[in-house]
Amino acid sequence: MGVPIHYGLAYSPAYKNTRSKAMTMSTLRIHSILFLGLLSGLFHFSVWASDDTVVSAAESPPARIVLMDQSVIWGEVIDIREGEVVVETQWLGEVSIDLTAIMLLESDQEIELLTKDQNKFALSSLQVVEGVVVLEDKENLAVDELYVANPEDWEEGRGYSLEGRVTSAVEFLRGNTPTDQFNADFETILRSQRDRITFRGDYAETSAVVLSPEYDALGEPVLDDNGDQAVTKTSTPTIDNWAIVGKYDYFLSNSQNYLGVNLGVNADRFADIERRAYIGPYFGRKLFVDKTYQLDAELGLSYVETDFIERDYDDDPVAANSPDNYFTGINLNFTGETELFDGALNLYLRQTNILNVSDMDKSIYRTTFGLRFPLLLGLEVAAEASADYDGGAAPGKEKLDEAVRFRIGYNW
Repeated sequence: MGVPIHYGLAYSPAYKNTRSKAMTMSTLRIHSILFLGLLSGLFHFSVWASDDTVVSAAESPPARIVLMDQSVIWGEVIDIREGEVVVETQWLGEVSIDLTAIMLLESDQEIELLTKDQNKFALSSLQVVEGVVVLEDKENLAVDELYVANPEDWEEGRGYSLEGRVTSAVEFLRGNTPTDQFNADFETILRSQRDRITFRGDYAETSAVVLSPEYDALGEPVLDDNGDQAVTKTSTPTIDNWAIVGKYDYFLSNSQNYLGVNLGVNADRFADIERRAYIGPYFGRKLFVDKTYQLDAELGLSYVETDFIERDYDDDPVAANSPDNYFTGINLNFTGETELFDGALNLYLRQTNILNVSDMDKSIYRTTFGLRFPLLLGLEVAAEASADYDGGAAPGKEKLDEAVRFRIGYNW
């Protein structure tokens, strides 16, 4: 038997009030959400606008350069030197541009310009138009008259600049032939607008540990605690030499030419040279003076004096008969350096030649060339080769010394 099911609808005033309140709360909630969303949008818009302003100001470079081919470069002028302007760009890093290749340069940076005749101009901004620096209330300046921007004191003729380096090479070998090797060199240059002072020096010492078996007074082997023959370790020098060179250069009216004098002193124990000294004047010229290539050549006279180590006739009859050597010769020097791969690698050369015109076989040649790799914080590593020919060495001694070295050092 089925049970009847009855459906019915009922209306209640309480339901009406509840529904009305729910609709009111929903409306208020929607308006609140919309109001908060509007405030949030306005806040984010103001932040975005502020960020855009900051980024735009930060990314706006202070200089615009238009080249002759209509190319445009944006960046910051950080140096003007040797006919080039160096610009720091956002994507390319430092870029060097020849001043003669610039059609228009506009920069709002404050800058000081020093001309080759030592006139200085302090500018609140820089404008270069087709090879001419535009000056307010003054006659415009040709770019080929510029020497440097933001000059240091020594570039204005006050005091000296100081640069130099010190490097060393150390080697310790242990095995069948234990060997200890130490080599160090230094170079210091004081430079002003009128003169240049250079000091160079190097020192090399190598010793080999010699193992000598021990014997008693009867000529019998001396045994150690393990029953093996005892040996004596003795450090025997195989290389012992040093050299110091000092130079003074005075620049003439054409600063590529200069007069100078050099003084050198060196010694080599195993060439039987107790002391060798030379002194003499020379004329020099800077054959290449730009940033990438630098080469100086010098020609002059040198007086050379060599004192040999005194030997006993019984110990070394050949060296014992060596007379002291004096001669006046021709001095020919070359000093050069070049940058490769935008300064990532430096190739350098130092060559000293003293020609004995009375006996060319007794001439002296010293040549050093190498590759220098700049690192961080002034550190550098280098690989170099040297060949020293000493025609005035003592009789019976080797005249040619060759070496390959790997160095690490610091420059300033």
